[in-house]
Amino acid sequence: MDPSIARWMAVIDKVSHYELLGVRPEAGADELRHAYQGFAANFHPDAHMHRSAEERTAVNTIFKRGTEAYRVLADPALRARYEEQRAGKFAGTGAASAGAAGTSRGASTFPGARKGEPPKPGQSSNIAGRLEDFVRQIRARPFAQQAEALAKKGEHAKAKLQLKLAISMDPGNPALEAYMKELDVLIQADKKKTFPPR
Repeated sequence: MDPSIARWMAVIDKVSHYELLGVRPEAGADELRHAYQGFAANFHPDAHMHRSAEERTAVNTIFKRGTEAYRVLADPALRARYEEQRAGKFAGTGAASAGAAGTSRGASTFPGARKGEPPKPGQSSNIAGRLEDFVRQIRARPFAQQAEALAKKGEHAKAKLQLKLAISMDPGNPALEAYMKELDVLIQADKKKTFPPR
């Protein structure tokens, strides 16, 4: 299975409707509609007909979950009921339990995101933390993870593609943008090694 689809499937049952669509809990109708349109453009089953049967089934599951999330959040009555259920789920559990569950009262960011310096491509993760810790939108996390893993293997061009996907889902993230600049420098260095000046 395509690694990016597998990463989505790994978190699909753990994320809130807000995280799935990449919106804030206070998002209005226009913001929701825009987010869902972007989600649908990425995961509409018709766009994945070339994939294997297993991947098409997974994409269909992701698309159905996103469509359900939009349906619930776009309807004020359903959204209110959803919020009540979420409040009940986290009542008395404290922030630590909410973070362990992978959600934080509908927040579209990862709990415990670090505020320090993000790692540089190829840097050991125990020096400055993992790139995924600086991701604000849950749907961007698997792509940041893959970008960092590829960069550590020296596959900088492939890492850049994954990072572009992460940035498209978490626009304006300074840590991801800084990592992209570092990758660009490494890609240029890779080109010089491949095509030395004559």
